[in-house]
Amino acid sequence: MTVAAVVTAAGSGTRLGRDLPKALVPVAGTPLVAWAASSLASVCEQVVVTAPAEHLDAFREAVAHIAADVTVVAGGDTRQQSVALGLAAVSDTADEILVHDAARAFMPIAVAGRALAALEQADGVIPVLPVVDTVVSTSDAGVVYLDRSALGAVQTPQAFRAEALRDAHARAAAEGLEGTDDGSLLVACGYTLATCEGDPQGRKITYPEDLDHFEHRMATA
Repeated sequence: MTVAAVVTAAGSGTRLGRDLPKALVPVAGTPLVAWAASSLASVCEQVVVTAPAEHLDAFREAVAHIAADVTVVAGGDTRQQSVALGLAAVSDTADEILVHDAARAFMPIAVAGRALAALEQADGVIPVLPVVDTVVSTSDAGVVYLDRSALGAVQTPQAFRAEALRDAHARAAAEGLEGTDDGSLLVACGYTLATCEGDPQGRKITYPEDLDHFEHRMATA
């Protein structure tokens, strides 16, 4: 099987309090996008990074040292649009495609391996962690407590059969479907979706304290 990856990295660093795109923010001297792309390059024949159109050169410089086929393309206004644009740059020879977020730059590569292995049973696979907090649904009708034993927190990288992912995005564009992630698009289009075990180290970097966590981790590793 030929495996490719799309790494979404077109988001801003607003909540990090930075004046550059989140994926260019360094941890231990290396931009987040480079951590994410280099990890996936160890299991993929091709990695496509989607970046803000005005920062393409900076992103290409950030991943230039990676000894693999890494391509940087302009992303879209939404994550879904960015994945679709990344897919357009993925080789037609790819049988399986991983979709990852640069904001989860330190997800252990073993999770990608688990997701790809589980594709034998489904069209797509999403890594999931058990929910440890009490979770409620809030609305004008009031607060409803949810059974956390039936809930999971979804992570990336997510793995897909290439034809299923391409078809789901094509149908989403044609029919105006919007999903919270690529797994939800597959479900909306009638494809089968399985889960695999995620990893707490796949924590999404969103706030300054998330950066501090990984800076400390790298410094003490």
